[in-house]
Amino acid sequence: MKRPAPQRFPSGLVSASRRRWFQVTGFLSIGALTPRVALNGSDESPTLPSAFSGLKPLGERVRPINPDEFRQRIERAQQLMAGAPLAPSGSPSQAEKYDALFFAPGTSLYYFTGIRWGLSERLVGLVIPRTGHPVLVVPAFEEGRLREKLHLPIEVRIWQEDQSPTKMAAAALADQNIRTGRIGIEETAGFTFFDHLRNAGPGFDYASADSVTIACRAHKSAHELELMRLACGATFDVFRATFASLKEGMSQEDIAHLIEAGFAKMNLHGGALVLLGASAALPHGTLQPQN
Repeated sequence: MKRPAPQRFPSGLVSASRRRWFQVTGFLSIGALTPRVALNGSDESPTLPSAFSGLKPLGERVRPINPDEFRQRIERAQQLMAGAPLAPSGSPSQAEKYDALFFAPGTSLYYFTGIRWGLSERLVGLVIPRTGHPVLVVPAFEEGRLREKLHLPIEVRIWQEDQSPTKMAAAALADQNIRTGRIGIEETAGFTFFDHLRNAGPGFDYASADSVTIACRAHKSAHELELMRLACGATFDVFRATFASLKEGMSQEDIAHLIEAGFAKMNLHGGALVLLGASAALPHGTLQPQN
């Protein structure tokens, strides 16, 4: 079972004009319900068609995930690692048991800590033990930037360029008396990080962490559902305004810019891959201009 990528909204859409049908397919991703960065480095709003006049910022309707919620997610993962029922109400099905979980940068790192971090050759890694406290390992030169992103108290261990971050992760577990057992590897962690961790901690058995991470992320809190509904509502509002503004002769880029500007008008990050005509028969279009 593969969980769907979070916060992404596929849409296959068709609109008519007086002379011909435009086939338009859009793939929209709202990165976050957060204030936008000004387009093209400018705070000036572009001139938009009248259909966009009703788009307004969501304002206080957006309540970010707070530190207590991140803490509850970690605690839920620890319960599942100990073999708790997969369903909160109690179910005969239980998660597989683990002694710790290992994460590299990705959506699961954000889910459990609130930290958004780009993937690079230098590991920023999170270990969550079944009992005890989570630990983050981070390059020394990134320590300040990472601490600025922390949403809850987590131990941070820094590594220098002549040190192994995976040996540091294994040592963090050993310091909590976890030297053997089963380590769950989050599904998007790169092989190179897993391979180095396996060499740094040869006393562990390694397996996929899916039974814990998917169980955590598949169960949505009332707050998460509220945010998802807001994101979906914003998506529909922007697309309705966009399709009401389509004119014959518009290019793929013209329509994509309308969508991007519509989200910016709502103080949201958003965009779309727009495909027209023959280009719409290909998943990602072509480099040739289409209108």
